[in-house]
Amino acid sequence: MYRMLGSTGLKVSAIGYGLGYDPEPDIVSRCIDLGINYFDTAPNYANGESERILGASIKGKRDHVVISTKADTKTKADILKEMDASLRNIGTDHVDVYLLHARDTAERVPDEALEALEIVKKQGKTRAIGISCHDPNNMADHVIRWKLDLMQSTYSYAIGAPFRDAAIKKVHDAGIGVIAMKVIIGLTTAPRDRSQKPKLKAEETPVAALRWVLRNPAIDTTVPHHGSIKEVEMNVRAMTGSYSPADEKLLYVRNEQNRPYYCRMCYQCQGHCPRGVPVTDELRFLAYNDFGQSLYQARLNFMGLPGNIREVRCLDCSSCAVQCPNGVRVRDRLIRAQEILTS
Repeated sequence: MYRMLGSTGLKVSAIGYGLGYDPEPDIVSRCIDLGINYFDTAPNYANGESERILGASIKGKRDHVVISTKADTKTKADILKEMDASLRNIGTDHVDVYLLHARDTAERVPDEALEALEIVKKQGKTRAIGISCHDPNNMADHVIRWKLDLMQSTYSYAIGAPFRDAAIKKVHDAGIGVIAMKVIIGLTTAPRDRSQKPKLKAEETPVAALRWVLRNPAIDTTVPHHGSIKEVEMNVRAMTGSYSPADEKLLYVRNEQNRPYYCRMCYQCQGHCPRGVPVTDELRFLAYNDFGQSLYQARLNFMGLPGNIREVRCLDCSSCAVQCPNGVRVRDRLIRAQEILTS
């Protein structure tokens, strides 16, 4: 199953590969064998090693893949340098997609950052430009106004409808490509503080989760992380077959099991932390460990918070000022995050 990536002219597989912090060359090769052609990476994934592994794995196959990487910096000069560094890491003269990484507010996308994107596109170092974000509701109108080519955003059964559908559709209808990330996380591995393991077949959940995402015609491709060759061979099945009542039942039950533990990033928290804890961010970092099984990624993101915020301990509060409309046990989860991400 292939789809056009917005108005870019790029034809991409509906299932891609988010290389993340621990990519495997064998998985890249198997993806290509199975018809997967969209590969997502970034220079801050393992200090550029993710990009380098991708580059080494696609030698002689560059014309058969669509490469996406990202900029973590904000100034024009830094973004231009970052692009050149990424091209060296990957070993190519251009990428197909270049995104400003993790931009959830307009303030994180200054005019000079947009200017840098336009420059690298005019230079032929990328074919398409855009942003990645966790809050499409806050960013959709900006992406349209900035006349970007793409938006990459969180979207899944757990964090999709009704929180994101309207924003995703608005972007799609404007001719802008939509890439869904975090399409499986939160619906598979139970957090490690669970007293009982789910009885459902874990190996069936990712396929159902991907099929749910792909039923939305506004989604052009997805970037799940395949942890093994077995996983990619399983996940690619989502490109064939329709979303079924059995898939719905599986996802519903798993979603309810994980409801107290997984933040859906709906940004509808009731109340604000008087000590300044960015609740959604800390819960997202915890999910990298509990659901994504990457303590390294969780700690790396947590250490990016200001020092005074990292020192806050929710255990010191008898109750939490923030309440989740979806049933997440906010205080318990923040306490857990602060225990494991600072040790």
